[in-house]
Amino acid sequence: MLLKSKLAAAAAAGAVCALAATSVAMAGPPPVWSKPSTIPGSYTNASPGLAAYYFHNVRGTFVTWKGQNSNDVYYRFKYAGKWSHAEAIPGAGTTDGPAAAFYTNSSGIPSELVAWKALHSTTIWYATGEITGGAKLSWSKTRSIAVTGDTLASSSTGPAIIFPLNSPNARVIIAWRGPGHHVRYELGAQSGRYFSFDKSQWIGGSTATLTSDTPALAEVIGAGGNGTVYVFWKADGKGEALSYATTPDLAKTGLTGSKTVPWTLPVGVPGGFSTSGPAAADISSHNNGPLLLAYKGPSGDNIRYQILTGSSWSGVKYVSGLQNKTTLSPSLLTTLLANVAPTSSGVIYLRNYNG
Repeated sequence: MLLKSKLAAAAAAGAVCALAATSVAMAGPPPVWSKPSTIPGSYTNASPGLAAYYFHNVRGTFVTWKGQNSNDVYYRFKYAGKWSHAEAIPGAGTTDGPAAAFYTNSSGIPSELVAWKALHSTTIWYATGEITGGAKLSWSKTRSIAVTGDTLASSSTGPAIIFPLNSPNARVIIAWRGPGHHVRYELGAQSGRYFSFDKSQWIGGSTATLTSDTPALAEVIGAGGNGTVYVFWKADGKGEALSYATTPDLAKTGLTGSKTVPWTLPVGVPGGFSTSGPAAADISSHNNGPLLLAYKGPSGDNIRYQILTGSSWSGVKYVSGLQNKTTLSPSLLTTLLANVAPTSSGVIYLRNYNG
């Protein structure tokens, strides 16, 4: 009986090992897209904005959005694995999706820049939030980005923001859909709690750079530390084609030019078509590519994506898993994608790209 017991135990152990090996073999690599998660108590009817968040050199996630049943601009941040309470930026109101970007100000304080289309006009406003003790934000008063006399620094949709990595003194680019549906931008440099902006410009100064929605900004660092800033947009009117232009962000000098930067001629994204604005981000930890482009498809509500590696685009692919549809523009922060449920629930879903 003892021998039979030992043989039975050995056989059982062998079966367990074989089952474990089979499970490992069947598990395989992780899915390209993680399962979706939600932001507690956060609902919207416009595209949300994503930005990095740093406190004590620990990275987190900052999310800002328009209220689902109000015009307030709300925000939350995830730090040390926990979400903060939802709060409204004082004095901020909008009818469209806000945008956000992280920077370190001249006093060495980690900060967030949030910009939005004004509630009762087409002016673009902004506020800066300093990340202070206790992982809280202290907000400045709101201000317009428009330079005196610049009537073209206005929009009927939300803006996009990027701080080019090589540009000193927290130099920023804000882009938007301007009058005449032009893809416009402004350059700004930090001035205390605020920014000093230059007059807005039409990217390319060509009828080819027209859009019907918010553009997207992203940057990839290449050889020698030289960066390339990308601006993406969808075609104007009933057009659905996605295009992009680029400008250099040099390792030694930052953005070339002074109050303007030179943009390349528009280039089409092969196979890229959308009925809303795209989202773009560098997905590497060292900002050296590849670049991820995500957008709602031209038909249906599925979220599509493409990868730009060097100068080569991947084919069109689909975000997989549950809650992978949207009627609004998605948002990207490195590998993190945000989309709003295509229902009246207003739920914001988050998922990671693992490809």
